[in-house]
Amino acid sequence: MVAYVALTWNGEPPAAVVAARTALAEAGDWKVALEEAGRLLAVRGPVVPRVRRLPCGRGWVIGDLFRRSFRGGIGDEIESAVMSRRFSAEATARELSDHYWGRYVAIIEDLDPYGLSVFRDPSGAVEAMTWAAGGLTVVGSHLPDWLPDVAWPDLAIDWDQVRRWTISPSAVALASGLIGLASVTPGAWRRCGGPERQVWTPAAAAGRTARPAAEAAASLPPLVDACVGAFAGEAGAILAEVSGGLDSAIVAASLARTSHGKVRQWLNYRAAEGQGDERAFAQDVATLWDFPLTEAIKPPFALDADLLEAAAGGFRPGFSALDLLRDRDVANRVAELGVDRVVTGQGGDMVFFQTPTPVVAVDHLRRAGLRGLASSYLLEVSRWTRQSVWRTMATALDSKAAWPGERTVADHPWMADAGDLPPGKRSQIAVLAQKLTLNIENLRARQAEILHPLLAQPVVEHCLAVSAADLTVGGRDRGLARTAFAERLPASIRERRAKGELTAYYGRMVAASLAFLRPYLLEGRLAGEGLLDRERFAVMLTREQLIWRGDYAAIITAATIEAWVRHWEAVAAGRRSQG
Repeated sequence: MVAYVALTWNGEPPAAVVAARTALAEAGDWKVALEEAGRLLAVRGPVVPRVRRLPCGRGWVIGDLFRRSFRGGIGDEIESAVMSRRFSAEATARELSDHYWGRYVAIIEDLDPYGLSVFRDPSGAVEAMTWAAGGLTVVGSHLPDWLPDVAWPDLAIDWDQVRRWTISPSAVALASGLIGLASVTPGAWRRCGGPERQVWTPAAAAGRTARPAAEAAASLPPLVDACVGAFAGEAGAILAEVSGGLDSAIVAASLARTSHGKVRQWLNYRAAEGQGDERAFAQDVATLWDFPLTEAIKPPFALDADLLEAAAGGFRPGFSALDLLRDRDVANRVAELGVDRVVTGQGGDMVFFQTPTPVVAVDHLRRAGLRGLASSYLLEVSRWTRQSVWRTMATALDSKAAWPGERTVADHPWMADAGDLPPGKRSQIAVLAQKLTLNIENLRARQAEILHPLLAQPVVEHCLAVSAADLTVGGRDRGLARTAFAERLPASIRERRAKGELTAYYGRMVAASLAFLRPYLLEGRLAGEGLLDRERFAVMLTREQLIWRGDYAAIITAATIEAWVRHWEAVAAGRRSQG
């Protein structure tokens, strides 16, 4: 995970800067990347992020940055005939969004009036929080121990935000749950100390001229290759996850074509009990592209306070508790193999459209008109969503039809300008907004950069400009992607309709953790603040209820948030006691 802290000030360096320089010299894993008048930027390994200067000394870009044209690399200073000292900070952010892509945060100096602002790239891959303290304006992905007390924000838990998280876990990717920090939404420009404005939204990309299905399918593979190749070009060595699913198979094919031998391990996981075993599908991919597949087991385990605390140190709760041992295993493999990038196929379900919903029939009818009612597409969607064709037709004619999950992100900035889009496209944007949590810090992200090429801005925009009906051609999830990448996929994956399930594995994990989880949650901070219904959870946290109802996701969500709250309350209390 890109780790950085930028300190900025006016005039002579305040005492906090002098103390920070001294502490940095002894920090070990942190180092000064850039220091000049009024600015100090520190970054952390093990994968030290690239830092580039904006034109005319207007600021820095931290992280991976690529040209939209994919032509030529970018040196230590970004060359632009457009970005100049006359450009406003917001205009500079728009220029970056329109002509570059990657995994980055831009820290931009504005001149009229003077101030500092931040642009976070639309992928949200790099964290960005801002605060002011000790005469400094600070932008960072972390609050490191070396930062002097005077430069720390006055932290406290924002219980209103935490309440939102307990209702909709995807909300953790938005506003900070810590009073004293201001979060920057992916695709947004924020003046430090002021409000933010969305420079980029999915709806704007979706609202551009619709891309015909045939053209979209033909141009998708080379685009994915270009993005995967760009990421691979920045890598020293790669660990590639090959789950056996469609999306990871698409990324594996691109990696095999573009990584130039940098992949040190192609890795597949399965549960110890055999559930969710997709080795056969992953092996078909390995055979087709002639690479060795490493198989690993996700062992059974029980949660405890140490495991949850290990994942609780980021600015946001990391919902990796379901796979903590796998997370730790990947982190260990990264260290042993000397890998600096982990590449996954995550994101394809959102970008290529996997969500089974009949509202895509509305998108189809808006484009085809009433003659679309006679199309076989409605029958195919009915089979996919397991409902009668009459019900699908009723949905297609419903002017108020909407995917139910859209309500969970109704107040997300990405949805603000999506109201005029058809409901299938809105549902795609809603799922993208929900899954921004993919970029939250976890154990393996502390050892290597975790890359999700299918969430690269060019790929996301390409698919947003395609009708939801075309993305689900044939009434199949990811129908267009299956067609576009057909020659790169084994038949077993191209034609499969089912997906490996790990419900029983996770259920056994929660059941094995009950002795710990009951007191941890029922006597915890969420319950103490009235955010967790003790009576409801007392029933949920029993073997009988787990067998009958499950509720694993709600339990793990609560435990993850509880661990995060306990961690940051302890951090805040420790800093106050030192002060």
